[in-house]
Amino acid sequence: MRSLRAVIVLAAALGAVSCSPLGVLSSSLPAAGREALEGFGTETDGGAGGRIITITEPTEDAVRKAFEDALTTGKAIIRFQVKQPIAIAKKLPILNKPELTIEGNGATMDGTGMKEGSALLDIRTNDVIVRDLRLRNGDDNLRIDGPEAYRVVITHVSSTGAGDDGVSIGYGAHDVTLQYSFIAGNTRSVYCKYSGTNNLSLHHNWIQKGAIRSPIFSGQIVADLRNVIIEDWGQWGSRFEDGASGNVVGSLFALSPDAMKTGGKPHAALRFKEAGRVYVSGNAVQGKALPLIAGTSEAPIPAPPVTTFGVGEMEKVVRARAGCLPRDAVDLAYINAASGWKVSESEPLRLPSGK
Repeated sequence: MRSLRAVIVLAAALGAVSCSPLGVLSSSLPAAGREALEGFGTETDGGAGGRIITITEPTEDAVRKAFEDALTTGKAIIRFQVKQPIAIAKKLPILNKPELTIEGNGATMDGTGMKEGSALLDIRTNDVIVRDLRLRNGDDNLRIDGPEAYRVVITHVSSTGAGDDGVSIGYGAHDVTLQYSFIAGNTRSVYCKYSGTNNLSLHHNWIQKGAIRSPIFSGQIVADLRNVIIEDWGQWGSRFEDGASGNVVGSLFALSPDAMKTGGKPHAALRFKEAGRVYVSGNAVQGKALPLIAGTSEAPIPAPPVTTFGVGEMEKVVRARAGCLPRDAVDLAYINAASGWKVSESEPLRLPSGK
């Protein structure tokens, strides 16, 4: 793993392009949910080889005890084995001991009853993998914060209905990958900001029905955004600002007529505000979205390689695979809500199943 990182760093120094050739077929991918971990955060094994802590009761107390147990030593696998949603009302322990894996196995943590300022899952340590989990209706659903948070991978997570951030990566967190995840109905979809935050890979995600920040990169950040569907923003979509640089490659920006009625601006799919160098290539728009602005770099910004499809193939892959699988009724309700929905900076979209 370390030698692979050295090769990537060397390749980046030589100006290597961060992608496999366009046009890779989805039939070459492994089973849905078991795609390779790729991008800046993936030089980690998480809690592999550590203790296994199993959550067998769908209660806040059971989750709290599991987190507290893992934090006694670090190097642990927290494994959910529950089917019913888990209501979380009080702030859970911050994950601040390294080498952790959270295996959700389709579990749902619901923060409808949490106070403002809390996060359902708060990661502030290195070498963490989170997979196959649903985070729903928190204030922040998922935080990855602080300079101690690095080599973190989030894969096949659904984050919906947050009153603030669906996903927050900030305050110095670095070398983070968010992949194959479904982000919907949040007032702020994906928030990447503040001094020291850097080296972020967002790939094969489906971001929809968020008011703003889908995603935002702010400050001296290098971010590799590729093969992402950004759909039905409530006001504006993605933005690089205040020196942020990176790539926007092979992604789809789609705006429906109904999203326009709720305030989505056709010209605001991608914006730059005093940004650094940004390479924009191979993207597409759909529906009412207007063509993207041109990039400010003629060459890709160096980043670790990520399997990259052309937009047509990517759209099929991401719409079929993004999020916690198999999708539950609530995630499907977001996907199927073609009209009658509304999200704003102060009001998340929180859908029951079948709506």
